[in-house]
Amino acid sequence: MGKMGQTKTAQQSRLLKRLANAKDRFFNSIVGLDPATLCTEHVIGDWTVKDILGHIVSWDCEFRADIKMILNGKHPGYERHISGDDDFNQWNQHWIARKRNWTWQHIEADFDQDYQEAVQLIMCLEPQDFRKRGVTPWKHAAVEKPAMPAAADTDSVETLVTFHWRHINQHTRMIEKWRRRRAREHK
Repeated sequence: MGKMGQTKTAQQSRLLKRLANAKDRFFNSIVGLDPATLCTEHVIGDWTVKDILGHIVSWDCEFRADIKMILNGKHPGYERHISGDDDFNQWNQHWIARKRNWTWQHIEADFDQDYQEAVQLIMCLEPQDFRKRGVTPWKHAAVEKPAMPAAADTDSVETLVTFHWRHINQHTRMIEKWRRRRAREHK
């Protein structure tokens, strides 16, 4: 991996911009909402905005752990496996439950730390690192554990990096939709 302070490549600049834009879009989606609303009103299912932000951070930590394993020549999916809706739901609910009693300020600080860790990771990656691949916990190959997995059975480091901002955007769209629905209901 590269060193902090290095000159950014075009790829790093693009990824950092997308990550920053996703963060800004998320916080723009909640402008004007007080902490009580962020922590108590259900956006989707029984998840509040606070729960969603905690969920995003939990997955980002997973993505970064997987990236580090891939950079070390390992397949994270060979260490643990997450498959099917039941596994994903159980994993998600586990992390929501662990963070449910956190204050909004604690969740927001956790997200800020997560964002900084993602920026640092992107800045430390060398151009060739983005192409490295590994079997991730949600790939079917994580069950079979082939000695030589096919490219389709793996994710690249670049893909896992893009999951950071794509996941934020996915949940921001949910919040934006909830805000529109909430505005209609409060007319």
